[in-house]
Amino acid sequence: MRLIPEYAPVQKFYLCFCHQFFNTRFGYGKTQCEIMNIASHFVDVELWVGNSELPYLREECARYSFDLDQVSLNPDTPGRSIIAEYVPIFAQGEDGQVISLIFRNPFLDNAADLKAFSKRLTHRLGFTWMEMGFDFATAMLLVNEDVVLLSESLFQGAERETRLKFFTDHFPGQSFYIVPPLAGDTTNDLDMYLWPIAPKAWVVSEYPAHTPQAESIAPALQTLKEHQHILHRVPGLEPVIYDDINTMPNYANGVILNRAAFVPAYQRKEDEIVAGILRDYGYEVFPIDCSNIILSNSGIHCISKTAPLPSR
Repeated sequence: MRLIPEYAPVQKFYLCFCHQFFNTRFGYGKTQCEIMNIASHFVDVELWVGNSELPYLREECARYSFDLDQVSLNPDTPGRSIIAEYVPIFAQGEDGQVISLIFRNPFLDNAADLKAFSKRLTHRLGFTWMEMGFDFATAMLLVNEDVVLLSESLFQGAERETRLKFFTDHFPGQSFYIVPPLAGDTTNDLDMYLWPIAPKAWVVSEYPAHTPQAESIAPALQTLKEHQHILHRVPGLEPVIYDDINTMPNYANGVILNRAAFVPAYQRKEDEIVAGILRDYGYEVFPIDCSNIILSNSGIHCISKTAPLPSR
């Protein structure tokens, strides 16, 4: 059994629309319409949205000229637009069957309900599921071929070796490394500075030497270099801190949809750097303005999920 990298072929793409807070304050509806309008040309798109929120969703779609008929609507919604906190992590067995790793996210108030939602999602996809048996979070793991990086934030104290043993026992053909999250980032998610874009290739944020950010990401970069992975460095942007906002804008929080790449953009000259890297790998690149949603500590990868295609 092997964990599946997110640049592998996918069959479905998921988003979740919530009217309150995330949409009204951070403009998730606008961003989701932009993403769905493009993604629906490459893969089946399913949007989780409650029936009570449909009228407002239709208003948003009309405002941003998106035809909802292009996607499937599912009223079985988790009620959280930041999906990469709790949805399954996918693996593949020797027979090509996809297995969903199911867990409880310890940082969410409705963790039990979200875990149950992940099981229902697994059932709809026709996959089997495996209980991890300990608390976890989706974006605290990144896969690229035989290398798997795990966020240090969930591997502390007495639980460190027990949790690591789960992965090494179930996935003996892959090597696991516990690495620090980005200094200053409140999410502790690895997708805030690392993006696996192709076999043995990564987009990685770059920060000035000797800063806390540069020092925090050095262990992950050293590990990848030792495995002869290619690191494409892109600017790590300055933090945004005011009122209750404390976030780290970045270019690593993107998504691969088969041959399409959805790239974070901030209306800055630096936007083109990561887009050019993805084009060099043969992707059709679509910049998505993340200037508003990043204020909620999320980007394209945080608010979406891809489901892999089983091997034939």
